[in-house]
Amino acid sequence: MQGTKMRSREMQATMNQILGLLMTGVSVLLAAITSGLRLKPYMDAGVEHTPMSFAVYPAAVALVVTVPIVFLLRWWQGKRNVDIGPVTFVDNSLFVVLGCLVYIVVAVTFFPFEPSATLRPAHQGAPHSAPLPGTNISVF
Repeated sequence: MQGTKMRSREMQATMNQILGLLMTGVSVLLAAITSGLRLKPYMDAGVEHTPMSFAVYPAAVALVVTVPIVFLLRWWQGKRNVDIGPVTFVDNSLFVVLGCLVYIVVAVTFFPFEPSATLRPAHQGAPHSAPLPGTNISVF
């Protein structure tokens, strides 16, 4: 009887950890999709370099918010693996999940697309033609 209860608890703990890993993967996927959707207007406008507000600032804000919260949760629960409801976050997976979710919220809410006044879409530029054969092309 005792062995069955022990195996059941171990199995439940393993399932909770798998659920934590699944949440980690889903949060990374959502952050990647969010970044892709946010990058599309810049690509459509022909921008070669995105502004710092595209990824650096939201990631920095997410880091500043996430790190203290995770350390407080670890201190409060008194262990490295954090349990939130039926989910157990192993090692640093809580950093990843919380960081990705905070990044999504901050990036979408506070850092929208910033069109530049000097931008023009690539298809509206002046037509470029290749030089004719035999013409002198200056390299310098």
